[in-house]
Order: sequence, then C-alpha cells, then structure tokens
Amino acid sequence: MKSGMFMKKAIAVCLVTIMTASLAACGSASKTSSGTKEPGESTGTAATKKEAATKEEAGKNITLKFQQWWGAELPEGYLDEICSKYEKETGVKVELLTAPWSDTKTAITAGSTNGTIADIISVDGAWLSEFVDMGILTDVDAAGVNGSLASDIWKVKGIGYVVPVLNFSYPMYVNMDILKNSGVESVPTTWSELEAACKKITVAGHSAFALNLGTTNANGIQNVFMGTGWASGISMKDDSGEYKVKGNQDVASLVDMFKRLYDDGSLYPGMSTLEESAMTSNFAAGNCAFTIASAATMSQFFKLNFEATTIPVKDGYTNKSGICYASWAVGISDSCKNKKEAADFINYLLGGKDGKDGSASAGLAATMSAFPNSTVAQPDYSAAPKQFQSYYELYKKNYVINEFIGLPNASDVMTSMTNDLVKYLEGDLTKDKMLDNWQGYLDKAGK
Repeated sequence: MKSGMFMKKAIAVCLVTIMTASLAACGSASKTSSGTKEPGESTGTAATKKEAATKEEAGKNITLKFQQWWGAELPEGYLDEICSKYEKETGVKVELLTAPWSDTKTAITAGSTNGTIADIISVDGAWLSEFVDMGILTDVDAAGVNGSLASDIWKVKGIGYVVPVLNFSYPMYVNMDILKNSGVESVPTTWSELEAACKKITVAGHSAFALNLGTTNANGIQNVFMGTGWASGISMKDDSGEYKVKGNQDVASLVDMFKRLYDDGSLYPGMSTLEESAMTSNFAAGNCAFTIASAATMSQFFKLNFEATTIPVKDGYTNKSGICYASWAVGISDSCKNKKEAADFINYLLGGKDGKDGSASAGLAATMSAFPNSTVAQPDYSAAPKQFQSYYELYKKNYVINEFIGLPNASDVMTSMTNDLVKYLEGDLTKDKMLDNWQGYLDKAGK
C-alpha cells in the first residue's frame, strides 16, 4: 500500500520522543557493578531494579523475527527505532525482515514451507483465510495478546488470528473547483444528489466519478463499489453471516445506481483498465470531480481545492456509515517458539510497555496518515492538512467494515466479480446473471 507522508513535523516529534525515552530508560537502569544497594537507595527500589535487570537479562537471549512491508513504506529507520526502544526496555530483540508488500506474502508462504518463517508476520486481509488454512497463524488470545488494547481483531470461525495496528480508510475526495465550475452548489450526501451532480459535471465537460475496475489489483470492487454500499449499510451477508448476494435487493439497488452513472456517461473513461494508482493520479491532476481512495493518498492532492468526506448514502438512510478500510496488521506464526514474547511486542505496538501508552501506535498513525486500531493511542494530527483532520472526526463517528477480509481466495473472487461488473455495465450480462455468478464465486470460496 502506497501511503502519503505529509507529516514531517510529526515524524521529527516521534523520533525525538523515542530518543528521549530511550535515554531515560538507560539512566533508570543503572546499578553498581556489585549489584548492591546504592547509598540512599531504598530496599524496595533495589528489589525493583534487580527484578527489572533480571527480566532484561533473560530477554537478551530472545530474538523475534518480524516479516513485514512496513519498513519499506515508513521513513527510513523509523521502524528500527521502535524496535530499538523495545529492546532497551525489555531486552527482547526484534529483527526486521522487510520486503515490499508485493513480495511479503511470497516470503511468508515460502518460509512456512521450508521452516524459516518469521515469528511475527504482517498480514493483508486478503491472505487471512489462506494463512489460517495453511496452519501458518496461531491464536493470538492464547498467545497473550491483550484484546482490550485493540478495537478490532480479525477472526476465523471465532478464533482471533490477526491484530490490525493501523487502519487505512477510504473517504470520497471531491474537487471543489470542478463542482463550482459545473454549477454544483454543495458536496452531495445522497445517491440522488450524487447522480444529479455528476450529470451537471458531465454537461460542463468534466469527468465526474472514477470507478477503477482494472484487474491487475482488483480492489475497485471492494474500495469503490462495495465501499459505496457499505456507507449505506448494504451488506453482502445475511443475518447469519453467510454471503448472500443472489436475490439481495440492497446489493441490487447498488448495482442499479452504478448502472445509471455508467449510462449517463458519468464514470471516468477507461474504467475496465483503470487501476487504483492511476485513478489517484488522475484525481491529483484535476481530471475528475469524485474519487474514492485511501486517506493516506491525501498528500498527493495538496495543489487542489478539495474536500475529503464520507461517501454519499442511499436516499432515506440515516444510520452510521460503514467505511471501507485496509490495515497494517500482524499475527504470530504457529511455529514461533516464543509466542508470549511475540504477543508482548504486539501489545507494545498497541499500548506500550504498560498497556497505557499508545505512543508507538499513535506515532505510526500520524506518520502514515492512518488511524490507530489501538484503544489507547492519541495521535497528533496537528501537522496534517485540515481535510485530514476534518475527515478523522467523521471517521470516529462511523465504523469500519470490509466484508472481503477473511474470505478465502479473496483476490480471485474480487477479480471474477470485477470482470462480471464490467460486462454488466457495458450491457453484455444481465444483473440477475451477474449476481448469480457472484453468489457462485462466494460459495465456492467458502468451501
């Protein structure tokens, strides 16, 4: 996941905090060479220091390997500093194994096969079910992860396997200059308002709404299409939690809305080959009025007069909006020999050494233009653009959702659904047939 980095001030503050805390930790751990009580030192203080020193000494024998893509996207050395501070505080060394996102899954699955898998592994939502089926992941609750520190834990059949650390949400971006030039007086908040605005924008000679349905990375069906549905409480699942799109009138209404946008000429040209990165670049260049993309891309739009908001909802919908999200999330490999220590490091990322200090999570969130999954983190977004700060307030009032997380073979299912949606929009497939096909993909994946 490519991420915006508009917070140099926040990064500097985080690094200074880390260095200061590290020096303080070193100073508080000093003792006489004999280990006896120093002059003026109470017996309780000496006992506490001896216990801490013993724990640190024991931790020096433990090294945890952490396979992730985070280090490739964070400022150079940022993740190393977090791990260095953790080692100074606990004695446990965390060795980073960093690869791009596109190579991380391969590294994890290969490591599982040849016995070299890391202790802690970063997990994309689309990999969750596959990793569980392969026996790669262990129960994080049993390992010792403190569930009260996490707003959400990814589960399969009731067992928690993966803990998100950061959430990257997907707002709708609006080019305010295009709206003004097209005679659209306000940002649309409902489907009917969106459709009416798109018509005016198209008549004025602008492109209106970007829907990326390229299949190199078929995430438009998730982030934009279903992201629009989730905003209105539309679900691909029934009350029992089973996928149910065939005969689902709510999903059908969502399909109809996008068909109207297509028929009106309101969708950005070349949707069938448009990838997320190109869609984002086109919006940054001022080429369309509306797009739905990660909040982490917001720094690309600084030259525009834009707003970031929640996605318009179906007319008459008044409940909270579901916000599509992706995460930087971690799990513990089942073959890890130090599961408790691995769980402790995850707890540290969320809540700090004492479970009350969420500075690691808060710093990561501010640096990556993301939102913490930690229940105690208090990120400082004061250096962020005003659009990000205002969107964060909307984010906190609503809820995150992604029904593709945990779906077996999620990437293949999304690709098949995307291909069918293109055929339907272009008139080569009926709506009922498309929804029948989708049900088949989802049923097959769940077996």
